[in-house]
Amino acid sequence: MNTDYEKKPDSRPASIVNEKYQEDQSISEVQVEDVPQGTASFGKALFMLLKAFIGTGVIFLPGSFVSGGLLLSIILMVVIAFLCLVAFQLLVQAQMKIGGDYGDVAQSLYGSYLRHLIQFFLCVSQMGFVASYMIFISENIGIVVDTVNHCNAPFEAKYYIWIILIVIIPFCWVRRIAKLSYLAIAADIFIAFGLICILYFCSSQIATHGVGNNIHLVNQNDFGLMIGTAVFSFEGVGMVLPIVQGMREPKRFPAVMTVGLLICLVVFTLIGSIGYVAYGDITQASVVANIPRIPLSITVQVLYAIAMILTSPFMLFPPLQIIEKYAFGARSGKNSLKIKYGKNMVRSLIPIVCAAISFGVGPQNLSKFVSLVGSVACMPLCFIFPGLFHYRTTSSRYLKIVDILLILFGVGMLVYTTYINVNSWVHPAASTGIIIAMTDCAA
Repeated sequence: MNTDYEKKPDSRPASIVNEKYQEDQSISEVQVEDVPQGTASFGKALFMLLKAFIGTGVIFLPGSFVSGGLLLSIILMVVIAFLCLVAFQLLVQAQMKIGGDYGDVAQSLYGSYLRHLIQFFLCVSQMGFVASYMIFISENIGIVVDTVNHCNAPFEAKYYIWIILIVIIPFCWVRRIAKLSYLAIAADIFIAFGLICILYFCSSQIATHGVGNNIHLVNQNDFGLMIGTAVFSFEGVGMVLPIVQGMREPKRFPAVMTVGLLICLVVFTLIGSIGYVAYGDITQASVVANIPRIPLSITVQVLYAIAMILTSPFMLFPPLQIIEKYAFGARSGKNSLKIKYGKNMVRSLIPIVCAAISFGVGPQNLSKFVSLVGSVACMPLCFIFPGLFHYRTTSSRYLKIVDILLILFGVGMLVYTTYINVNSWVHPAASTGIIIAMTDCAA
């Protein structure tokens, strides 16, 4: 496979490039880190990659192992990680020949319609992430309140979703995401601490109580749900192009991506398998809900909830910019309070829509919703579009076949996993696994 990763210089004036970066947000701008072009070492690039991929989505993997079974889930994780590696390499090869960001590549190769389509999927995926987070946050708050009040919670946990908006909405009014960088650092620290504690609690559960009940090696009925969640967990696709553009030696990117995804695969598989082995078929959509209610676990739940609250504005940043631009165009609110308040209203409505979706989905459907987001929104961004881009930029017949196979895989998995997901909503009794209320004080 061609590994020519030499940078293509951008001939546009710097002022135009900077203006475009501020106004035309794409998938690469989900992240907050500043990676000046040509300065990042191998180690820094690897760190940024791990930071982007190992995030909040990993806590949903143990619950997805219930859908796939232990052995099949591990195999699927390996296959998906390998295909992500291939797809991301192809994406970067195409970008290096065209230049610009994800949207620039799409418009250059296929026209503005594909750029708009990518922006649509980006908005759906990012808002889906946040909707999932809101369900998780509300349930964690509910568990903490139940524990503190000795099971005398004032109302159902899902109503905390609306309280969360009080914190998230003001952050959505911030136009420059770099101003929120300290929030991202705090969220990363909380997530790292939470994952370490989850490994500790799961290991302790196995050591004390043994393996969980009803561990299946293969679940042939619901493994489609596991595929969607696995793709959901690879949520760092937006960091691929910024990292390679920021590397001092772009030709070393294949090694960075290979090592990075290998580490991600180990972490994802470890968290998913140990959580499932520890709790068996009662593993919740978020494994955090399974850990015992002691002071340390309450701390983990609170910190993880805070981490997701702090992460939500960053996840919403691309759809905020995209939708605002569609609604107001180039009109600025600097000299018009009417436009400024109108933009803030639009920015407020987006998290409200996420909250409404979260409230309607509810905790009992969290695992299915996470899988649906991964299937419908993430599958095209991870597999279909990279294949389409590279197909137009390579002259190798062999690589064109690889592109076609990747596209067919993405389309096939999109259709199949979406069908499985919809069927699980229409016929919930057909799905395996035991659903336990996450606010059950007897847990």
